Amino acid sequence: MIGWLALARWTDWSTSKLPFLGAAALLLAPPGIGIFPVFAMLGTVLCWAAFGYGINDVADQRSDGLAGKRNHASSLTSASRMWFLGLTSSLAVSVSMAWASDWVAPALVAVGLIISAAYSLPPVRLKERGGLGLLAGAISQWLLPVLALSGVAVDGWRAPITWCIGLLGVAIGTRWMAIHQLQDESHDRVAGVQTYVTRGGRAWPVLVTALVLELLLLSMTGWLMWPQSLLPAMALAFWIGQQRWMRPRGLPFREKLQSYDEAPLAEYYFLLLPLTLALARASASPAFLVVAAVFVALGRCYVSSMRGEWREVLETASRT
Repeated sequence: MIGWLALARWTDWSTSKLPFLGAAALLLAPPGIGIFPVFAMLGTVLCWAAFGYGINDVADQRSDGLAGKRNHASSLTSASRMWFLGLTSSLAVSVSMAWASDWVAPALVAVGLIISAAYSLPPVRLKERGGLGLLAGAISQWLLPVLALSGVAVDGWRAPITWCIGLLGVAIGTRWMAIHQLQDESHDRVAGVQTYVTRGGRAWPVLVTALVLELLLLSMTGWLMWPQSLLPAMALAFWIGQQRWMRPRGLPFREKLQSYDEAPLAEYYFLLLPLTLALARASASPAFLVVAAVFVALGRCYVSSMRGEWREVLETASRT
């Protein structure tokens, strides 16, 4: 069981993809939905992500060994790895049937699992297909889950807001994939992994373009969801104010855009956005305070960072 938990690589996605897709679930779910269908939707995402990251480790055993990287699949038997992949994939599809309004959501989950496998496994191995690998990763990990979650409502995938949120996910995912490839570049070169970056692709234009598209899609999402987007808009204003007041200098913008820890909008996407959406639901159904608490727990690294900045500002102010 411990080996399976390691293979799921919870820490790689629980503070980013899971809260963002939780926010998408709250935006796309009908007004009167309860917390149990929402948790079931998050359960589908959890199993889906565990499968995707697990199969990536299974496929990368040789290359990780050459690069000297730890690989969680290498310590498991072949049978154990197959049981893990079979269980997570079947749970992702079956749990989706518990909240889906029709067959669309389970079908999209199945398609997403297939693309996740094609991303990592030969002979397709999309991750080594240059720019297509960046896009395939973003689509399988960010767009398709949003489209699947929209299946909580009949024909939800047809709604403009679904595609707006989904494309926002693609932009975020592409930026995250580019950062990942930049940080893994030295290891990938040693192992001979032909990613977009190791094949000579320039990550900087990808990062800038993705961020610009995010801002456009974020604005469009707010417009389409108004007035439901009022609280998220206030949270965004808070985040911008905090950046200007507490971080007037800090790292150069180029370094921020190429890192996870200082990535622009990360605190908003992965903490403030899902949290405000859960609190908005809690005004009508107090049970959603539990969902809000879950988002705070998932985003504890961002909570800790923001709390530290506030403490530093207050201590500085008290000394002047």
